[in-house]
Amino acid sequence: INNFLIYPNPTNENITISLNNFSGNIQSEVYDLIGNRLQVTNETTISLRNYARGIYILKVAYGGKVEEVKVIKE
Repeated sequence: INNFLIYPNPTNENITISLNNFSGNIQSEVYDLIGNRLQVTNETTISLRNYARGIYILKVAYGGKVEEVKVIKE
């Protein structure tokens, strides 16, 4: 079982994706609440600095799974 963690949440700038016991590739996508894809990255640290305050959807694909998490930008 992978322990999937996103922190800090809420954030005012960066969020970090932590996957224990997983060393493969990940792909993260950030969406706004109306479904616009704002960015795609393979990094585990994502900057939300240039986004307005609000709620965003973070989709993280890894090892054949997709996790979806709401992220709050303060």
